Amino acid sequence: MDFLGKLGVIREKMRGNGVGAVVLPSADPHQSPSVSAHWKTVQWLTGFSGSLAICIISADAAALWTDGRYLLQAQRELEGKDVEIYISSDPDAPDYTQWICGHIKDGETAVVDKSLISAAEYNSVSQKLALKNIKIDDYDDYVGEFWKERPPISREPLFELADAYAGVSRKAKAESVRAKMREKQADCYIASSLDAVAWLTNLRGGDNPIYPLFHSYLLFTEENIWLCAELSKVGADIAEKLKSDGFRLCGLNDIFALAAVETVGKRVYLDRYKTSARLCDSLPQKSSVVEGIDLITSIKSKKSEAERENIRLSNIKECVALCRLIKYIKENVGKSAMDEYGIGQKVNEFRAMDPLFMRPANVPIVAVSENAALPHYKPRQGASRAIEPNGFLLFDLCAHYYTGSTDITRTIQIGPLSDEMRRDYTNVLKAHISLATLVFPFGTTGFVIDGIVKSHQWRRRMNYDTGTGHGIGYCLDIHEGPCKIVSEFSPLFPYAMTVPLDVGMLFSNEPGVYKKGRFGVRLENNIMVREDCVNEFGRFLKFETLTYCPFERGAIVKEMLTEEELEWLNAYHRKTYVILSPCLNAEEKAWLKNETAEM
Repeated sequence: MDFLGKLGVIREKMRGNGVGAVVLPSADPHQSPSVSAHWKTVQWLTGFSGSLAICIISADAAALWTDGRYLLQAQRELEGKDVEIYISSDPDAPDYTQWICGHIKDGETAVVDKSLISAAEYNSVSQKLALKNIKIDDYDDYVGEFWKERPPISREPLFELADAYAGVSRKAKAESVRAKMREKQADCYIASSLDAVAWLTNLRGGDNPIYPLFHSYLLFTEENIWLCAELSKVGADIAEKLKSDGFRLCGLNDIFALAAVETVGKRVYLDRYKTSARLCDSLPQKSSVVEGIDLITSIKSKKSEAERENIRLSNIKECVALCRLIKYIKENVGKSAMDEYGIGQKVNEFRAMDPLFMRPANVPIVAVSENAALPHYKPRQGASRAIEPNGFLLFDLCAHYYTGSTDITRTIQIGPLSDEMRRDYTNVLKAHISLATLVFPFGTTGFVIDGIVKSHQWRRRMNYDTGTGHGIGYCLDIHEGPCKIVSEFSPLFPYAMTVPLDVGMLFSNEPGVYKKGRFGVRLENNIMVREDCVNEFGRFLKFETLTYCPFERGAIVKEMLTEEELEWLNAYHRKTYVILSPCLNAEEKAWLKNETAEM
């Protein structure tokens, strides 16, 4: 069934139900930043593959909202389809509630699956629509009956992350949560986020092909910790260990009954941005809700000492693989047939040489020419660009090792570059260095830092719509809250603009420039917040760079760098060789020596 066919059957159902508009989020019941194929309703309907999207269908129109990362991609993937495209941060664009009010009559009804929308979002939407006498109803999986070849949810069993890798036992983590509950004067606590549950239990799964997570909930009461998950995925050995550690196992959907019964008369702590409207509806009237940032999220974002050491090791492992990939590309471009998709698969051969490699952590972004102007372009097998000896190749590759996760981007020279390309590369490098070397007072938010880094582009009357950095999880979501280095609000990371950075938080450092129809440049390392000093002016923090992979010397305009920037670059390359060379053979060492030569 094509796009028009899908629209037709949905609208026929709407007429039969007396529905004026259908709200279709690209979401799962846990408000995950990236969902498995089973939950990609927007992609099934429209073909838009961005990770953040919401689609609204009325009787005579359809519209899609996403963020600035995906504008060019949405225009490309929705070309020829009668779908209006809006960027959520555009002040001139209507939000989707305004759009609904303009496309259905007063007194009509809109529907949404309340398991796929957060309680915070649902409350906001319902209040706005009520002002126009429009009701919004719950309707379970409105389009599911038409999705005949819907990918199933994985049946992959859970596995345990050993304490040596997890760093802290689940019992110790549970006690840290209980301490937070006491601090918040909460009797109960509900965790819906998959990365929160996985982190606390030291369990991982396969419900998402790129993130080792599993559908689950946690309910803390004064006496018990309930883990709600698909019981068929929990092996007997893991079940016994959980029981020994004080956890009670229940089926996934038992969370609704437990929430209704176990919280009566209690103060229940939850994050309304991370808890579905349907789950909140299950709470009894005699309970009171204490709202705030998810407790586990606030703990796990500050990596333990063991996690920090492991993450440093993961970055070394990944940089060894990426150096081998870069060497392979440069030695074969123009000589052997290569394409974008193949490069994204090739890196796994190099990663697999390390026994602690777990799995890829993103659908590979490998792009040449104008494709690199799409920040989240993903090549498909049989439909990707050939690698020719011309210009830049950009790759953004993420990986999970048992010792932690990485997210690294390089833009490499594979052929002649124009002066404009070199200037743009150097400007991006300058922005990257500015974040790597930034010292800032405690209490500074990512919103402030994003502006500092982007000012390098602004001075040249340029900009990029993406954020400068995001939190990185530990064998969890690559995009982790609560903090991000961004200037744009996202309901998936609602506290990113207000929660300050703190010691132990892990971020990406990824400024870029994207020129539509021409090329793109992005340079990304992983950085960790460290203490700097305390003096009469207060407490100051800084970043530690964890990623050591050479930058493209041939793309750098040396004269554009300050003395301090050039000193940083040369020191970075010296350290890159020192760290990586023991892991390489003689030929690879010689190659790396050349790539990291002093400028």
